Amino acid sequence: MVNASGQGEGAPIAVIGAGFAGASAALSLADAGRRVLLLEAGPLPGGRARSFLDPRSGLELDWGPHLFMRANPAIREFLERIGASPQLRFDRSLDLTYRLADESAPGGLRRERLAFPGRGGVLGALWGLFRWRGPNATARISILKGLARLLRESPPSGAGGETVDRLLAGLGQGEPERKWFWEPFSRAVLNVRMEEGSGDLFRRVVAEAFGAGPSGAALGSPGVPMGPFWGDRACDAIRRRGGEVRMGAAVRRIRVEGGVVRGVILLGGELLEAARVIAAVPPPALLGMLPDEIRGLRPWSELSRLKPGPIASVYLWLDRPEPGPAFEAIMNEPWQWLFRPRYPGEEDTPIALLCGGADSLAAASRDEMALSAERTAARIFPGAGIRRVLVVRERAATWATGVGEQAWRPAAKTPVEGLILAGDWTATQLPATCEGAVRSGIRAAEVALAPTAV
Repeated sequence: MVNASGQGEGAPIAVIGAGFAGASAALSLADAGRRVLLLEAGPLPGGRARSFLDPRSGLELDWGPHLFMRANPAIREFLERIGASPQLRFDRSLDLTYRLADESAPGGLRRERLAFPGRGGVLGALWGLFRWRGPNATARISILKGLARLLRESPPSGAGGETVDRLLAGLGQGEPERKWFWEPFSRAVLNVRMEEGSGDLFRRVVAEAFGAGPSGAALGSPGVPMGPFWGDRACDAIRRRGGEVRMGAAVRRIRVEGGVVRGVILLGGELLEAARVIAAVPPPALLGMLPDEIRGLRPWSELSRLKPGPIASVYLWLDRPEPGPAFEAIMNEPWQWLFRPRYPGEEDTPIALLCGGADSLAAASRDEMALSAERTAARIFPGAGIRRVLVVRERAATWATGVGEQAWRPAAKTPVEGLILAGDWTATQLPATCEGAVRSGIRAAEVALAPTAV
């Protein structure tokens, strides 16, 4: 019996890349009873949301800390299906502490907390803003009005959309409102300057986060490193459903004959036949796998228009405990976020400072990042000593969040029969987040399961 791609029914659907996009695609296919083969070039799953073993401390650390949002349905369902949900705890509602050095404050440090109640609608939001002592009262009320307008008004029509900067200007949001509320949010989801970021993407994220009230914007971080949190669990779940997972299986070429996918060729020359191929890898890796005869055609020819953004994390081992919430926003510093990993049974865990964007320290040298992180730590932890510094950077942590790039993000379906795309950089209508990656994987699986993949 032959299927729509010209392959025998026994040929598996090959998924390239074991990040959130590839893993969610493979899991969906396995759940549907299809034979699936998940191929990962690296030794461990996780993609850009992975962890690694630090040999000096013996700790498994994240390759950059991650936050999840309660209003992300796809990632939450995926984590539930693989059994990872118990390791992820959310606050009742948006609850964020801001930390900044302030010579006029006691101890030279100022901390302000924005905490919305889990219930109460507009009145609850007003109460949360009233208690917040970050920006002045005028700015706090302006934030609430701007948020209400953004949720109520339809986006303007236009071919190119608008930047986050123009979106906020249209909502009457000035410098204090941006500094305290919009900029941390925008940077976290877009990883670019507001003058470059897509207002359409940002509007969708805000609508999902706050559309049903502030509880949707509640943030959470896992209590274990990313590998044991989700990567290992996802691979185990795929195997339990009959799928095959191969680590260290780098794909050299996607085999295409007569405009139809036939399989993949691994780096060592092994040919694997496949009924479909889902490529869940970043644009440069995908281009390197495509046959020469199709690389110059659309949508492949337009992938160079999609730009990456770096994210850097610096782990700092301090000479004394610095208790506090699992994460905080940092103000008036080159570093944007502070994380406190809390892993059971691990006492000597470091703190982590994080920043992102091509205009940030994430694009600097490692020495510059380390020195800057030490200086920031000295200001926000007055009197604390630093025993060790470890720099971690992902040069292409995010993709295609600029306003001018949205038209070039490709769909899951491609002109090559049987070749399907997944990844947070594809046309998900969301930024390059874990939620967008999982949605892309689910969509890719739907296309693969359709009677034809064209």
